[in-house]
Amino acid sequence: MIYIVVLNWNSDQDTVKCIKSLLNLKCINEFRIVICDNDSKVESFQKIENYLKMEHADKTISLNERDIDSFKVSNEKIILIKNNENYGYAGGNNIGLKLAMMQDGMQYAWVLNNDTEVDKDALTALVEKMLSDAHIGLCGSRLVEMETKYKVQALGGTINPWFCTTREIGSDLTITDIVNEEEWEEKIDFVVGASLFFSRFCLEKVGLLCEDYFLYYEEIDYCNRIKQNNLKIGIASKSIVFHEQGASTDKGKSKIADFCSIKNRVLISKKFYKSYTLFVRISLFGVAINRSFRKQFDRIPSILHLIIK
Repeated sequence: MIYIVVLNWNSDQDTVKCIKSLLNLKCINEFRIVICDNDSKVESFQKIENYLKMEHADKTISLNERDIDSFKVSNEKIILIKNNENYGYAGGNNIGLKLAMMQDGMQYAWVLNNDTEVDKDALTALVEKMLSDAHIGLCGSRLVEMETKYKVQALGGTINPWFCTTREIGSDLTITDIVNEEEWEEKIDFVVGASLFFSRFCLEKVGLLCEDYFLYYEEIDYCNRIKQNNLKIGIASKSIVFHEQGASTDKGKSKIADFCSIKNRVLISKKFYKSYTLFVRISLFGVAINRSFRKQFDRIPSILHLIIK
């Protein structure tokens, strides 16, 4: 059994589109969909709940976060969970992962952004990749731009330890290009968080997503922990996932998204790249200057605080 975890925060239209695409998946493995609502506005949660009641009432159950510890799935296909607060990316998804881990027969968990739509064979490709190498604990998809449905957004990402800045790679490819997965797996440092496919063994050995970041860098943290546990990260290039990047964060321009992207550079350097932390802090002076050029003066004090903290 595969549990597909999708996180919603005030973006019900995207979430409903994602659910519809997931229900069209063709896979010999059974799967269930777990929607975790991160304490959205009431109307956002209700729109998702109403859609499920109208279209899939016979196979849907709604739960509160407090109910999951004692919940055992029976015939439900879709589980909608109302989180008590906004726990961020990791915390919100971890609610769904915890529920999945408590269920008998759970083999894999797929954490999928709600601003995605999947090809009907995307899940099959992920399972096949996992079965090809028992050492793979986490696998990513071929992320394709939602707008073009043709141009690749990313096959994975790299991190520059000097500044702890990240870069998604693979954008020179198209949806039809043949990929040497082993070569690309040597190039990447992490799997992009829009599509994270975990084995149960990996979740049991490595643990859940780290909740220290709130937004951004969680997948880098997890991929580093995977390597520390002598497991591998993989790419399933035939798993096609269409992604509308940054739909819930104004494409990374919101103040909280901007702050997290800067703060977490320091946080991840202190955790995994300690010898570079000083350089990361110094580089934030450049970020502060950049924000002044943008006339985002209200963001500068928090950046300076990160430098001296």
